[in-house]
Amino acid sequence: MVPTCVISQPRFFPGLHYLHRMMVTDVFVVLDTVQFTPRHEENRAKLKGPQGPQWLTVPVRQSRRDQLIGEIRPDDTQPWPRKLIGTLNNLYAPAPCFQVHAPEIISILEHPHETLTELDRASWEPALRLLGITCRFVRSSELPLSGKGSELLLQICQYLGSTVYMSGAAAKGYLDVAAFAAARIEVVFHEYEYPVYPQRHGDFAPFLSYLDMLFNVGLDRATVLAGGRGPERVTRT
Repeated sequence: MVPTCVISQPRFFPGLHYLHRMMVTDVFVVLDTVQFTPRHEENRAKLKGPQGPQWLTVPVRQSRRDQLIGEIRPDDTQPWPRKLIGTLNNLYAPAPCFQVHAPEIISILEHPHETLTELDRASWEPALRLLGITCRFVRSSELPLSGKGSELLLQICQYLGSTVYMSGAAAKGYLDVAAFAAARIEVVFHEYEYPVYPQRHGDFAPFLSYLDMLFNVGLDRATVLAGGRGPERVTRT
């Protein structure tokens, strides 16, 4: 039985709020059996430049509009690793911790990955190690389930034996909380307040990739954990 479960689409060098959910869950399900959405964070990471937000984007090969995330591949016909490494150097080379951590990040970008999901998963590795994250990871494509939307999320929790489902706050508008309650699974909505730390290029901006914190001040487990304001529990069973 798995007490707490988080289910989310994979993210490329995700933000601290995404990592925080990994820190406070027992199992993290990578939802790779839903449709890929262009211009979302499956293939891009938000950074900060002199003019404001800047995206670190991996071009992908998408053969049809309804293609699933797990089927998407990075576009090897483009020299995107070199371009992304150049962007990181331009934005963060003077940052205090860049020289310490850049070699590992560059290695991840230069290493060939068959699918976008594999690249995303590799992009988490430095953070998993530095933050001491030990939750179990499962891909939804590994599970014999076929539901859609909220039904699929409930099926995953039931299959894993979860008693608590920790959802992102954005799901409040569509999640069938009553169905979870009927299945005796408690739903909590995760909330996170970004810790303020020194950044380059002006005033502090939240909701950036963890790379921003990594290069500016390093990743600190206590600091990242402190951003959790406690999940909002919407149903008890």
